[in-house]
Amino acid sequence: MFGSTNLDDNNNIMKKVKQSMILTLLLSMISWVSGDRVWFNDNTDTQLDIDQDYNDHNVFIVNGTTVTMNDGAITAPSKTDDGEDAIRVEDATFIANNGTIKGGIEIGGTGVTISTTRGSDTPGIATFNDGVVVYGGDATRVDTTKAGDAVQILQSGSRATFNGGRFVPGTGCTIKTCGVETDNGNAIQIIQGEAIIYGGAFEGNIYNLGGDVEVHGCVEYDEEASTITGTLFDGSYIDVKYVQPNGQDRQPSIVYLEEVCPKEETESVPASDTSGSMLVTLTASVYVSLGFLFGTVSIR
Repeated sequence: MFGSTNLDDNNNIMKKVKQSMILTLLLSMISWVSGDRVWFNDNTDTQLDIDQDYNDHNVFIVNGTTVTMNDGAITAPSKTDDGEDAIRVEDATFIANNGTIKGGIEIGGTGVTISTTRGSDTPGIATFNDGVVVYGGDATRVDTTKAGDAVQILQSGSRATFNGGRFVPGTGCTIKTCGVETDNGNAIQIIQGEAIIYGGAFEGNIYNLGGDVEVHGCVEYDEEASTITGTLFDGSYIDVKYVQPNGQDRQPSIVYLEEVCPKEETESVPASDTSGSMLVTLTASVYVSLGFLFGTVSIR
């Protein structure tokens, strides 16, 4: 009887081990299908570089790490439990020089999110330069009708600086149709924190919920039309809607730089007209001079 009981116990143990192995295998398969997280969390003085493709991945830059993207493409998974951002910068620094970043397609994922945890001594900081293109993820009715933002700034202390680059929000859906402009994402969304704009091409709205926006260049803010237009510091032209919640009045701070304003072309006088004018002037001068000499000019 005791032997039979021990045998049953052993069988139960083996069954549980097999179930555990199957569960582990299934979880690993789900992780592979949904996409993997890539962590950059080496809190040292070493600057890490991204120069390869990460397809179907969420990249996390955390813990005071500095990471520079010099090439390659980072594309978030289309569906994942790990999050929808292609890149999330938290209490760390991200410098995007070149490459392509795409938020999660179908789920309206964000291209890059910058955040700072409460009480952190290291703010989340991102800098975007000329060679980078950032896309928000498109939406489908299956998962969401709201498309993703190209760049999102969360929490006080977070900062994104735009020296150049291209920022394209995702395309949203209506109840009937996907691929129309309704429910698109934003080029930049500021929940809290700060966006500083020196250059770049913004193919969507700048939405400010409760942060600060600073724009450098020969630009102006039209309060009535809620638009920012003009020439940015890098020479690129900006013409975007500046959107706020109803009842809010947090105007962008414009750092006006007259030296980057386009120079107005002066109207040139045709050479033939110039020659004719010079001839008339010269003839008149000679006539007056001779008149004084011979007393034929009278001054009244």
